[in-house]
Amino acid sequence: FIMAKQVEQLEKEKKELQERLKNQEKKIDYFERAKRLEEIPLIKTAYEEQRVRDMELWEQQEEERITTLQLEREKALEHKSRLSRMLEDRDLFEARLKASRRTVYEDKLKQFQERLAEERRNRLEERKKQRKEERRITYYREKEEEEQRLREEQLLK
Repeated sequence: FIMAKQVEQLEKEKKELQERLKNQEKKIDYFERAKRLEEIPLIKTAYEEQRVRDMELWEQQEEERITTLQLEREKALEHKSRLSRMLEDRDLFEARLKASRRTVYEDKLKQFQERLAEERRNRLEERKKQRKEERRITYYREKEEEEQRLREEQLLK
């Protein structure tokens, strides 16, 4: 009997614990839901405020970017006008430099052409001598062969 009462008591405590946990879970659930319902308008207002701040920041940065671009443009125009005064001097310097380099180039080209003509003449002369020598050698060889042939004919006779 005591054991049955103990088991019954334990089951009753277990049910009560589960009931309390269920109630506590419901309370937490309701509390979270209520908290979220209360937070939604606050989150929306915070989002709108952040969006407005971001927009203002973007506009400010855009204005700064535009002003820096305008300043850079003005500086570039100043540099252009300052450098345009030097344009004639630059062109004169370029012309002198090109003329001096052209004369150096023409001198080197002339020297090269002279060396080329000299080398061609030398090679032509060398080939002439070589052909002359070859003709002389072939002439003597043919003459000797003719003489040899004649001697052989006389011996045969």
